Amino acid sequence: MKILLRAIIQKLGAVPPHWELFTTLNPVRFQMFIEEINYLTAHPHIDRDFFAFLRYAVASDNGFAYCIAFNQNFLLSGGYTQAQLDAVDGDAKYLPLGARHQLLFDAVMTAIYTPELFTSEVTKKLNSEGWSDADIFDAVDHGAFLFRFAKVLKAYLV
Repeated sequence: MKILLRAIIQKLGAVPPHWELFTTLNPVRFQMFIEEINYLTAHPHIDRDFFAFLRYAVASDNGFAYCIAFNQNFLLSGGYTQAQLDAVDGDAKYLPLGARHQLLFDAVMTAIYTPELFTSEVTKKLNSEGWSDADIFDAVDHGAFLFRFAKVLKAYLV
């Protein structure tokens, strides 16, 4: 775990505090989390910034300050503006990645917050826009993980 944390420091400059907590609580799961992030960063069909915007939005919705700041800094350093981040942090949640990614993002938010509305019609619409079932799964899975992760770590931070 020390080697992994050293690598994170080299790549990001620091280890986010919630990651330090996660490594303490369950190093094996933390390593799985890092592997997941690496997989998503190199996703063959979904823009890597999509996942950062997704993390930012879910963290903002749930008041998870560490994750908000981490993804905010990541996106700002990637050339996005604070105004673009503010557009993701509202009720409408506008993503600056184009209509196709916006549709996927909206579907993920539906799946997380109102899963009963995430129907076969939603997935059919996504498929018609070129998203595969695997793409949809990856996006929804990551969004749901973040929703759960924010809740669990907030509980432990208390």
